[in-house]
Amino acid sequence: MIQHPIVCLADTERRQPTGGLQEMSWHQFEQVNDHGRILFSDDPALRLERVLMVLDTAEGTVTLDHMQTRHMPTALFEFRRAVGVGDFGFVMPRGASRDDMPEEPQTEGAILFGMRRLSPEFSDLRLIPGWELHEIPDEQPKLDRCLGYTYSRLELRTPDGEIYSRTWVAHDPEWAAAALRHGYVVCLCGVELGIRAPYAMTEAQHTASMRYEAFRRGCAVGLTAGGFVAYVDHR
Repeated sequence: MIQHPIVCLADTERRQPTGGLQEMSWHQFEQVNDHGRILFSDDPALRLERVLMVLDTAEGTVTLDHMQTRHMPTALFEFRRAVGVGDFGFVMPRGASRDDMPEEPQTEGAILFGMRRLSPEFSDLRLIPGWELHEIPDEQPKLDRCLGYTYSRLELRTPDGEIYSRTWVAHDPEWAAAALRHGYVVCLCGVELGIRAPYAMTEAQHTASMRYEAFRRGCAVGLTAGGFVAYVDHR
């Protein structure tokens, strides 16, 4: 079983996300393990439109039609509590190389269960057998439904059915429709995926270019794992 420690109320009081993260209620914050975001693979914060999606079958390796996969629905799971992560996000030691970084247990656990470590030069993403991303309706109990807001809890599950990570996102019908159409979504997990903004920075100041650089830093030090997994819709 791979599961992050459950965050107690005392922790949430100190660590509720601010600038750069979408606002969530206390109820939702207490129900998730990690920070999350949904977007598409060709978003400027990821720039994965040239990355190939590959299946390993009994007959050999099959590359999916790139014209169909360059705009894949993608879910990010950025560890809230991890090696090198403090109250204001991940801090990489100055001048540190990949060899200098200590192993991050959550990343290593995902790799043990089949996820691939992503290097800065990765050119393909593989189907990770047995992993599933579940999208579950998660409405705020006191939210006025007339406002039209809907929310989803995303659960990334390992091949043995255990929850590896849970996060909360605003439901995006376009994203969900694409996930249903493909049957798969790209999932990236790590300590730095461009979700948290630097301290005292607003969402507007946290640009796509800055998010992309953060994502690349996480790959450069070997602290990002990913692949594409089966999508399960509970709506």
